[in-house]
This record gives sequence, structure tokens and C-alpha cells, in this order.
Amino acid sequence: MHRDSIIDKVRRAMDRLLYRTMTRGWSREHVENYTAHLAVDGDGSLGPNPISRSFQILDAKAGGLLTHTSMMIAALGISAPVVADNHFEQGVIVIEIMLYLLVALGCLRCLSMFHRDAGPLHELALTELIIRRELFKWCNFGAIMLTMLVFISLPLLYLYVPDKVGL
Repeated sequence: MHRDSIIDKVRRAMDRLLYRTMTRGWSREHVENYTAHLAVDGDGSLGPNPISRSFQILDAKAGGLLTHTSMMIAALGISAPVVADNHFEQGVIVIEIMLYLLVALGCLRCLSMFHRDAGPLHELALTELIIRRELFKWCNFGAIMLTMLVFISLPLLYLYVPDKVGL
């Protein structure tokens, strides 16, 4: 008798949570027709297998976003000694890094290997595709917002000089 490993159980539990979160408020019809509404960015054709093509596109996009996220984390780490003179400023940088790490985790989930569990392959692939596409949308939006936040906060942190009381 084969027992699932703890890692497999945790992965499936996380996938169920992500799927429920990403499809909250969706009708059954919307889920079942998900691939029919896929538009491959820019080329206008779905090709012979929209699910397979969508996985390829998502992999490329998630990889690119992960690269951007990694570079932003590195840039924040390098710039921290220059712009952070006190605990508040250091805290701002640490929070920004932590938020980028959340985006990185989402990108890594989008790049994870497809695990085939028991059940119809099309249904499993559709569920996985929904998780990845919707999670990627959130990661992309988060990265855009965080990059704007860093663009604004770094100069402010650099220019901010707290009043020297008692000097």
C-alpha cells in the first residue's frame, strides 16, 4: 500500500486552497469553459492545444517575473546601507524585501512541476492551469505595485533626515 508523503499532502492542500481562492465566485460554467476563453498573448490563435501552449507561456512569463523579483530583492539589499539610517528606514526596506519574497514564492509555484494525481488528465490540467494563471496575475500585479513603491520610497528614504533633537 502506497502512502502519500507529507510533502505531497501539503502540496495538495496548498493547491486546493489556491484553487478555491482563485476561483471564488466563478460559476461552474466559467471553470469548465476556461480554456475556450484563453487568448494567447498577441498571436490570436489558440493552436492545437491551448492548455499546453498556456503552460509554456506561463512558464516563460513566471520565469521573467522571478528574474525581476530577484533583482529587486538584490537591489534593495544593496541599497539598504545607503538609504536606511535608522530602524524605521531599515524596517521599510525589510518589509519591501519580504513582500517581494511573497511574489517570488508565487512565481516559483507557477513554475512548479505538474503532478499528475488520480483522475482525468484534462480536468487535472485545467485545475492546475487556473491556479497558475490566476496566481501569476496576482504576482504580476504585486510586482508592479511593489516596484512603484520602491521607486517612490528609495528617494524618500535617502532624502529623509530625522530632526536631531538636542544637538
